[in-house]
Amino acid sequence: MNNQRRKIAGLARQLYKKEITFSEFLAGTPEQDEDDLIDELVDLIEHEPQKGGLLGIKESEHDKYIKQIFVLIERLERKAT
Repeated sequence: MNNQRRKIAGLARQLYKKEITFSEFLAGTPEQDEDDLIDELVDLIEHEPQKGGLLGIKESEHDKYIKQIFVLIERLERKAT
């Protein structure tokens, strides 16, 4: 499980550095995992709201959402060691 956490955290970081696409991120994640932290991270990323525009949320709200994602990434990395 520790290797899986490290892998998913790394994929999420790559996604937000624009080193991989969203599709590549999803391809590297399990459909349904036994790990609540991994499931929560994947769910947050899958449902990230659009920033700005007609249907999007305010930039400050989007920043808070992204911060939640990175808190989970860090938790996965810490619990993987």
